[in-house]
Amino acid sequence: MPEGLRRFKETEKRWYERLVQGLASGADLARVAVRRFSAWGRTRFVLAWIPQSEKPARKFEISRFSLIAMGVVLIFLVSFAAFSVSAYSATALKAAALNVQLTKARQNIDQMRESTENLLSETAKFQEKLDKVVNLARSKGKPDLQQNTGDILKAAGLTDLISGQPSDDPVSRDVLRLNGIAEALDKSLPALDDIVNVLAGQKDIMTEVPNIWPVKGNLGHITMYFGQNENPFAKGQWYLHTGIDISTNRVGDPILATADGKVIDIHYDASLGNSITIQHSHGFTTRYGHLRSFAVKKGQRVSQGDVIGYLGNTGQTTGPHLHYEVYLGTSLIDPLRFLSIHKEYHE
Repeated sequence: MPEGLRRFKETEKRWYERLVQGLASGADLARVAVRRFSAWGRTRFVLAWIPQSEKPARKFEISRFSLIAMGVVLIFLVSFAAFSVSAYSATALKAAALNVQLTKARQNIDQMRESTENLLSETAKFQEKLDKVVNLARSKGKPDLQQNTGDILKAAGLTDLISGQPSDDPVSRDVLRLNGIAEALDKSLPALDDIVNVLAGQKDIMTEVPNIWPVKGNLGHITMYFGQNENPFAKGQWYLHTGIDISTNRVGDPILATADGKVIDIHYDASLGNSITIQHSHGFTTRYGHLRSFAVKKGQRVSQGDVIGYLGNTGQTTGPHLHYEVYLGTSLIDPLRFLSIHKEYHE
């Protein structure tokens, strides 16, 4: 055998013997450690309970292994209890949040139901007013209207909706009622289109009739009405007041043309002060007196709502106001018969 191979074999043998010896020593150490740990664990503690009375004392023996096992069990139980409490708290918080959401949802449902009832009430009013408008439009020469709103809303089931439909689910019932209202209003559109056409055809006529409040912004109140009134300059005497007096308690408010027309006269006299007369279609004429100044010229054409002058205190007056007259042909007419104003504006 070559010298190098022989030395390698001897070295290998020595390492093998050392490995075997090391494993044997390690096994011996492990056996010793196990015996020592077992002896340590089996070591018992004595717990004595000595009562203060004459009763005999009691003692309990418990090993270290038992104490360790009890400690492990106790730690497990405490951890499980902490986890359970934490899980219960999280569930309780979620339940509380869901309860708040449920309360809000119920409030929203109540509000929706209240809104539904309000909508039904307003729709009933809409039905009534639309009936009047349709009938008025038909009476003004619009015979091609197919049906009135009562027929439309009845066909859409709105009458039944207003009185309520039986249903076990109140939310579903409200949704059905809202859907029915939407359908009813949709079916009302053709009648509204006819009304729009009628009003569009009458728009020119409406602007040719003196029917708006002559002070811009619906300002002012009537201080003297048309007809028999006591003469403010001759106490105890009565006279025919040929128009209405409107006061805003100040000078300079814009005065409007109450209809389309042509300015046929602008002048000053001792009674009416600065006055403007406008001729309109259909035989109407309007006159505006006591103006501070003019905003138009004689012969000028004006449209309904144009500013023609400014409220003043010229002529024979007891204070700043507008004297407004309306004529049909040569006959004086009470202007309030045509003014499209609310009651509070002339009280």
